[in-house]
Amino acid sequence: MAGQRDEARGPVPTDAQWASEKPSRRDFLRRAGIGAAGVAIGGSAGAAITAAATAHPPEYAPLAPRAVPGFDHVVVVMFENRSFDNMLGHLYASGEKTRSQFDGIPQGDYANTAPDGTRIAAHIYSGPTDSVMQQPHPDPGETYPHVNTQLFGNVAPASNAYIERYGQRHPYNAPSRGQEATGTGFALDYEITFRLSKKREPTPAEVAVSMGGFSPEQMPVLSTLAREFAVYDRWFAAVPSQTFCNRSFFHASTSHGYVVNHTGDDYYKWVDAPPAPTIFNRLEDAGLTWRVYYDATQLVSLTGMLHASVLEKYWKSNFREMGQFYLDAKAGNLPQYAFIEPRMVFNHNDMHPPWGEVKEGEITLDDGTKLRISNSAESDVRAGDKLVQDVYDAVRTGTTAAGSNAMNTALVITFDEHGGTYDHVAPPSAVPPDSSGPGEMGFTFDRLGLRVPAIVVSAYTQAGTVVHDEMHHGSVINTLCRLHGLRPLTARDQSANPIFNAVNLTVPRQPYSWPRPQALYVPPNPERGTGKSGDDKHHARPLTSPARGLLGLLSSRFDPGAKVPVNYGEAYDALVDKGDGLFGTWDADGDAEDALDHRRR
Repeated sequence: MAGQRDEARGPVPTDAQWASEKPSRRDFLRRAGIGAAGVAIGGSAGAAITAAATAHPPEYAPLAPRAVPGFDHVVVVMFENRSFDNMLGHLYASGEKTRSQFDGIPQGDYANTAPDGTRIAAHIYSGPTDSVMQQPHPDPGETYPHVNTQLFGNVAPASNAYIERYGQRHPYNAPSRGQEATGTGFALDYEITFRLSKKREPTPAEVAVSMGGFSPEQMPVLSTLAREFAVYDRWFAAVPSQTFCNRSFFHASTSHGYVVNHTGDDYYKWVDAPPAPTIFNRLEDAGLTWRVYYDATQLVSLTGMLHASVLEKYWKSNFREMGQFYLDAKAGNLPQYAFIEPRMVFNHNDMHPPWGEVKEGEITLDDGTKLRISNSAESDVRAGDKLVQDVYDAVRTGTTAAGSNAMNTALVITFDEHGGTYDHVAPPSAVPPDSSGPGEMGFTFDRLGLRVPAIVVSAYTQAGTVVHDEMHHGSVINTLCRLHGLRPLTARDQSANPIFNAVNLTVPRQPYSWPRPQALYVPPNPERGTGKSGDDKHHARPLTSPARGLLGLLSSRFDPGAKVPVNYGEAYDALVDKGDGLFGTWDADGDAEDALDHRRR
């Protein structure tokens, strides 16, 4: 999808046109930030606000406010495969003051009908804690055909109910002309996915998992930040499909017409995709700073691999291990845009649901010892909530007056896609990124994906803020373009709402007054191993889909024709062999011991 024109809005402006038309940052913040329409203040408003810098811990001297309310630095951490209702749908109870404002589960009556006729209401996961924190299990369907079934209840042709036998066939469960999304097919699609994964029919209780979600108490950090800063209840993914498409839109405002990560083991389309510029390139060309932070254990960055054609020349200079992020935040050296990737391969903390078949196996160690193991790719959302805490704490405690600090930094917490988990809001129509017409599987990119969690933390955001404005994965690009006077990438991000609507205070909240939530996660993860020598019991553990995708990109780029790794052991070998040394680690003058402390988490 190479064009740059939208019929309703006209062509994307040139650099010169954009420079002559763009509003000043001060004017834009005044118009779009303070008192923006669509911002509601909930029942907890004021809970964490301090009117004046009075009593505070000695290590937190008051920070000087900005000349204009807002922010200079944007930090984004993006997790995997959770819908808004799945993570934050129960954030406010039906009796709270935000009842008519917050669009969650308790504010309505939401259910699906299972294929056997049973009504399944949207509910909070229950059961043993360790089991709950790995729901839904197995992983729901997340590709374009599955999302069509979830939204429209379609299985077309009928053989698409038996993917293991017939595969996915045209028209890929797509809606008929004029058909409206009802969100009544989540239970139906989960039964189809369960059958594919488990090779048997699910029980009614197993199908009911499709309508579950977490309570605020189960996700204390994410929920506290959502209540004590700004939560968006209409932030939509870019594409009604999976990871690569949505992450590509988040930074390039296009997915090159693709709607699925891969077909079989074919990831070559992403390696061979047109060199579409990203927001990183826009920032670089303008002399502005940016960094992508990735986990040290996986050696390579998914963002870097996904946009290799335009970002490979920056792999060594602008990509850093997570340890460097904590150093940069502490020293006031955060770039104007920072993007954080969670761990996606070993010991993953990306919140992706479990993947693979749950089964017991037996392996023999080098010394002849036999071990029985469960080799499913387990997942624990508490590990992700701990990463939210670590990143938030790094921003909250940033006090360098002359650099980045808590007063001039906005933290955005979001997810790439809903991952097949239930959400009750139908996605709205969308501006296609260009006029090139239908892409893969006939999709025309004229509707968004489902709602995903999205939170903005800033000193100029009042506690209890609920933003109802329509947002999507072009919103951060639009924000950075508006903030720095850059031209849009495509018609999609040009039409997006920026996050200045989270700025609704004129007097900032000093960071010593911010909440200090604590994650429930206690390491180690059940899958802490890596599959390397000496860690044999994890060698056969299968990879989650984003992990396989990352390894698929690496193999396609540097080892064409090689088998894509499917388990920890194969992933370890491939990463060490093909990925070691491709990306930057940390700055030579950084404090290596501090960095290592964070690498050990």
